[in-house]
Amino acid sequence: MQHVIVGNGIVALSTAFRLAQRLKGSDTVTVIGPCDRPGAATMAAAAMLNSFAEISAYSLKSKEDRYHFALSRRAAQQWPDFEKELVDAARGVGSACDAISRGEQDRGTYIINNTAADEWDDKNFDAMVKALEDFKEPFTFVHPGEIPNYLPAQHERAARAIYIPDEGWLNPRIVIETLDTILSGHDRVTVIDGEARRFRKSGDAISGVELADGTVVEGDAFLLATGASASALLDASDLGIAMQPVFYGLGVSIEIRSEGHPHTKCVRTTNRGGACGIYSVPLFLGKNGPKDHLVIGASNRVINKPVLYGRLSAVEHLMRSAMQEINGHFYAADLVRVNVGWRPTSQDTYPLLGKTSVGNLCIATGTKRDGFHLSPVLSDIMATLMTGGSAEKEFDMFAPERKVIRDIPRQDAVEMIVNSLMSEQYQHGYNPSNVLMNAQVRETYRKDIEALHDRIGAKDWGIHPELVNMYREGHAK
Repeated sequence: MQHVIVGNGIVALSTAFRLAQRLKGSDTVTVIGPCDRPGAATMAAAAMLNSFAEISAYSLKSKEDRYHFALSRRAAQQWPDFEKELVDAARGVGSACDAISRGEQDRGTYIINNTAADEWDDKNFDAMVKALEDFKEPFTFVHPGEIPNYLPAQHERAARAIYIPDEGWLNPRIVIETLDTILSGHDRVTVIDGEARRFRKSGDAISGVELADGTVVEGDAFLLATGASASALLDASDLGIAMQPVFYGLGVSIEIRSEGHPHTKCVRTTNRGGACGIYSVPLFLGKNGPKDHLVIGASNRVINKPVLYGRLSAVEHLMRSAMQEINGHFYAADLVRVNVGWRPTSQDTYPLLGKTSVGNLCIATGTKRDGFHLSPVLSDIMATLMTGGSAEKEFDMFAPERKVIRDIPRQDAVEMIVNSLMSEQYQHGYNPSNVLMNAQVRETYRKDIEALHDRIGAKDWGIHPELVNMYREGHAK
């Protein structure tokens, strides 16, 4: 059996790793993707292994969202063992790799509830605490002043904070480098530095993948895991697969070196304004590497085409927010790198995973900013599907050719969007002259969003806040 994986981000590589563990007889694995990985969401990720820290006031209200959360919790539990598997496998091909994190030191997330945005933060924080209590997940309330290296501006300091000990982080670049080493060192894995142009079909099945240079890679079982560009590749292949569009969630993060003020734990806000708020994450650079590098993130802008560069305003916002909300000493930090990645965002914001109507083609995309976190779970399931096995019944909720999931009632969606827009405005310096002005701004937003729902015929379902512009511009329908 010749397994061909198109893509070389975290989901693609981890699936290839799982397949390599299961090879029998003359089985092979081929991985296709440009080695520089332009726009790869993985390379711009902070790789926070957060499940509960991602909870918001409207989370867990549908069966789809609850199942997605269950996958997320499962992944958080599997990461320590998965990390060990990767280290052992790297040693097995002669690598000197002895760690891809600082172990237990790379666990623990502080979530702050500060005054940098508005009351939407408070509601999301309360919802997160309730979920932690309901699921009996270990956490503690902490005094914000006790958070290591937390030195915000006085007017944006937190009033409340919690610590979740089992939600950690990794350096995604080291994880990718480790997977590259494992796969390139395996005698039955072929890694091709190239760009897939289209799938070739013969009868009812995929026969091969045509690359940009004209080369055709043949195989028996195929996985499309190219992230945000998956829709473009399917369109070019004309396979008759009716999959909802996958958009480019343009995300920007920055790497800094903060000499004298290194972090030891992840510090972040709740989700806010249609994105993940502001966070700072320690960046592990090897056992003997410096310990004063951090990742600050992250912006989010959903668009319908690839863009290689982030906006200057996004970088400015991250730097200012990190200094004001987390540590004022970051003003003297060195800017090491600006990361830009395309988070694959489906029209309904849920992942697109599993088998397709073309018998030997599976798809794994639409993971938005959860691809890295979910990779231990998704790689196991996708490898099982590619080798003739089956997944749990609930996994079909996210089948690639499913109908768009409409799990947000219209009124809830309008409230979510208005709250997100107001939160975004406060984050960018909005200062109403009085309470009446604030009410007028909210009402203006509400009328506009109601009108948008009317225009697209959304009578009993609602638009996800991140997709407002895609519906407004006609890219989502």
